[in-house]
Amino acid sequence: MKGLSRILLGSVALLGATAVASADELSSLKTEIEALQSRITRLEAQPQASVPAGYSLLSISDGQTYFEGFEYSRPERRADVIPPELGYTFSVAPTADVAPTSEVFVTAEARTALLYSDFEDGDNLDVAVRARLVVTGKTETPVGEVGGFFRLQATGGGDDTDFDEGPAMQRAYGWWKFLPDWQLLAGQEDTTATLLTSWDWLAATGPVRSFGPSDAYNEQMRLTYTSGAWSFALAAEDPDYDTGDNPRNDIPSIPGYILYSTDEFTAQLGGLWQADTDGPDEWSIGGGVSITPIKGFQVYGAAVVGEGTAVYANNLAPLDAGDSFWLGSAGILADLTDTTRIELGVGIEDYQDAGEALGVGGGLYWTPVTLVSLGVGATYIDFTDAFVGDEPTSDNSLQVFFGVWWRGFRY
Repeated sequence: MKGLSRILLGSVALLGATAVASADELSSLKTEIEALQSRITRLEAQPQASVPAGYSLLSISDGQTYFEGFEYSRPERRADVIPPELGYTFSVAPTADVAPTSEVFVTAEARTALLYSDFEDGDNLDVAVRARLVVTGKTETPVGEVGGFFRLQATGGGDDTDFDEGPAMQRAYGWWKFLPDWQLLAGQEDTTATLLTSWDWLAATGPVRSFGPSDAYNEQMRLTYTSGAWSFALAAEDPDYDTGDNPRNDIPSIPGYILYSTDEFTAQLGGLWQADTDGPDEWSIGGGVSITPIKGFQVYGAAVVGEGTAVYANNLAPLDAGDSFWLGSAGILADLTDTTRIELGVGIEDYQDAGEALGVGGGLYWTPVTLVSLGVGATYIDFTDAFVGDEPTSDNSLQVFFGVWWRGFRY
């Protein structure tokens, strides 16, 4: 009996201790909950970051997001490329009951080159500068993706001129992807007649004269259809000679192209028609091919024939609406190492009345990191019985450069 009493007394004591411990834990838990609630109250009382109405989160990340409309089946001209991993992308994440994310990409580039130019009437050595600010944005809407591209540029030097501190809106356009494979682009952009396998598009990175058919910017409205590797485009563009003392064109020109493009092979066929009030209508038809037989090595070429239009004008231009011409360029691009590449090319501009210009050039470029590139190169242009305006010229030119590119930024 005495042992049983001891067992009962011990059990009572154990239960009492357990109750005391549980009470202490509950008290501690209650204190922690009160502290957490106090902290939440303080956080809610703090000023909140400002975001657009209806959106819940603004984030910043390195590099460029994928802008499907911006790509629109045509890659960027090589001389204009800024590595997509540089710059900042600002993303606005929506709440559950609004449209998908809107994004804005911002980047910049500065190019400075020591440029020597040797013309038959003299030579000079100068510093040429080009600075660019690029902004691209897109958002999804109930009627499809809508986006815009803007590039401010300021230039100077290279021919004894000073740097222009007032930048110009060099390119500015918007796009609307109103159906999965269809897009409308409108604004100031590379002409739809551009030959995408020419020297002027695939190479011509240095701040020297180009040769062969050029890549001009033009005001336009362009409709593009893209399906896989195929794309088709038709545009209405500002005509060549619609201003001045004797304008020849009063309606837009109509350029278009058919393009097949993969990583290994690209082929293009394009053309242009333009009415002329003082003579025969102006036109062109051309195309080209680029082949990448092995990674890092590309062979390319393009040519165009036409009459009157100056959309491809480079060192020479047609003297009148009946001035027939043919232009072409070809060359190679090769990666010598992971950080070094070379451009080599040759081109011709042959006009019935304006004469002929033969160009050859190249450049060697080293990019140790994506933020900076260094390049050296040269071009030589040989004019044969050529006319610039109404004056004959034999002003053959040699230009040599050493340049530094600062592309993009990151944190």
